[in-house]
Amino acid sequence: MILIRHGAPAETGVCYGHSDPTLAEPAEQTARSLPARFAQRPGPLYCSPSPRCLAIARALAPADQIMEVEALRELNFGDWEQRPWSDIDRDALDDWAQQPLDYCMPGGESGRDLFNRVHAWALQTSFDERSIVIAHAGSLRALAATLLGQPFEHTWQWPVPYGTALTLNPRGNGFDIWEQDDQSS
Repeated sequence: MILIRHGAPAETGVCYGHSDPTLAEPAEQTARSLPARFAQRPGPLYCSPSPRCLAIARALAPADQIMEVEALRELNFGDWEQRPWSDIDRDALDDWAQQPLDYCMPGGESGRDLFNRVHAWALQTSFDERSIVIAHAGSLRALAATLLGQPFEHTWQWPVPYGTALTLNPRGNGFDIWEQDDQSS
């Protein structure tokens, strides 16, 4: 299975999750930077319905292979969406830092809510070595927790680089960059 995070946003320092920022480079350019071998992996492509993910999916696969999955959306930051981090109440940010998975964003959801929706979807989905998932850091971390049978507390801070093809580390301690010669992923 290959996991891909969307490309980097053009503007930094802004809170976004469900909203879609302008990307630093077009999604098609990100797709072109991924290994050409994707064309040889005809299989299901699961994708967040966010435009920043769908554009990559559409550049990689025919439309009939792309399955938009609402559960793969990024964390809903509610009232914080599209606001500069510096404009968000410091006490609220501190509360979130103290309970990163259980703090519910005003008008949004908690990290645990994100995990629960990804977990429920993943349990009823059949993945194989040809599967590709294009999503966000939060939903990819939640998917990793489910597939590896680990608590979300262990995966929620794993680094997930932008616009990079990844696999789950077989030791269950992070993501690995997908190697084109890796036949087992």
